[in-house]
Amino acid sequence: MAMTQIIEYVDLITETRGWLAYHGNSSPLAAGGCRVQAGLHGEQLATLAQRMSLKQRVLGLNVNGAKSGIDLDPCSDRKATALAGFLAFLADELRTRYSMGPDMGTEWRELHDHANRAGVPSIKYAIRTAQGLSDAEFFLRMAILEDRVGLFTLSQLRAGHALAHAALAAARATGSTGRVSVALQGFGNLGRGAAYALAEEGARVVAVANEHGTIAKASGLDVTRMLHYPLRTSVLRMNNRATTASLFDVAADVLVLAGGADVMRCEEATTVRFGAVTVGANCGLSEAAEAVLHARNVFVVPDFIGGLGGSAAMEALFGPATPPSAQQVLNNLTRLMRTLVDDVAEQTRYGRTTPRQAALRLAEASVVDPDARPYGNCRYLTTYSV
Repeated sequence: MAMTQIIEYVDLITETRGWLAYHGNSSPLAAGGCRVQAGLHGEQLATLAQRMSLKQRVLGLNVNGAKSGIDLDPCSDRKATALAGFLAFLADELRTRYSMGPDMGTEWRELHDHANRAGVPSIKYAIRTAQGLSDAEFFLRMAILEDRVGLFTLSQLRAGHALAHAALAAARATGSTGRVSVALQGFGNLGRGAAYALAEEGARVVAVANEHGTIAKASGLDVTRMLHYPLRTSVLRMNNRATTASLFDVAADVLVLAGGADVMRCEEATTVRFGAVTVGANCGLSEAAEAVLHARNVFVVPDFIGGLGGSAAMEALFGPATPPSAQQVLNNLTRLMRTLVDDVAEQTRYGRTTPRQAALRLAEASVVDPDARPYGNCRYLTTYSV
């Protein structure tokens, strides 16, 4: 069983504590996000690092899981100073082993800028060494993340895009035909990216919820209009002839969970009217609630499948022999997620098991060459869109 290593950070000036958790050491690279969250602790990050390892193994990547963060309210006026000190502390890890991404309470640009000031060229710089790239090759591909696709950059869109296509595949797996109806919980970075991709695919988003409340409209909300509001705006302010509602009273083909942990109680799971639930947020749905939904024949895509868009995007970006365009990265993400969810659904049906158990078996069956490059050997992308 893979061991977890936790590196602790203490800043006596800002009175901030932080941690970097690695799960396993079999691979030259470990990947996972950095969060800023009040009450965060090392054991929580260790659990999330293990979840990141599952995501990599499902895809067949030679990458271990990692997770980092500091115990601080992300709205604190001490955030910039505390985060700068934390990334300076992690500088050697970022150069050699740890591929960092944004997570709860952080954004790509702020992490990138703090890393630069600490002398690290990129929060993903560890990929350069592990993948055997020159600086020119590495930065050429990294620049693609800043290319715009509609309202978003590829970096902003990639995880939400993957989650959206996992949800659409889940809806189809449960027999939904025609225009898929979606209820979306979470309208932060992940949820907004998912909403954009769902709108692009013609899905009907009938409800959107964030921490401020829920708005619903049976004929479909204008999510493109909603996406022009700043991040963290209450969805209640975006109400465009919509009604306020309880999210779990809404009927839809699929519910997408894109924000927060354990958002559905078991009692709520007994009455919801969704054919499928796709979890993108880490630990977004408890295993107990999953069990209740499974007993009601609701197909649940677990978080380490629905939420692996960040990892899958790195495969789609660095796996091809030649640099892809931003749209090619998204096209490959679409194909990967739909194939993967179809695989989970098939294993669930024929194995007479839960989707979580089916997905875990896929991860356990994955054979990874520890001498291989991190990217370029994904079991679900044997060829790439060109």
